[in-house]
Amino acid sequence: MTTRVWTLAALLPIGLCGCMTMAPPPPPAGPCVVTEEARIRYAGVKFRERMRDAIEYETHSRISRVLRPGDAATMDFRPDRLNILLDDMNEISGLKCG
Repeated sequence: MTTRVWTLAALLPIGLCGCMTMAPPPPPAGPCVVTEEARIRYAGVKFRERMRDAIEYETHSRISRVLRPGDAATMDFRPDRLNILLDDMNEISGLKCG
């Protein structure tokens, strides 16, 4: 009886490994690249914070910032950063690297 309990206890973690979810893959390393397809896909779309990871992944950017009209932004150029430009209606008006 004790052997059976120890066997089940030893196999339990292996069985639970199948229940774990995998983290999404990290964005590809490299400079930000905004394709025409990405510009067209997101133009005029109402921005939601949950979209940010997908946009970063598609543009190969490591980091992004959301800029609304009148927002102050640093002028330093970072090739791995994506600027998500929004209009007054919180819709995406542009995607720019830097």
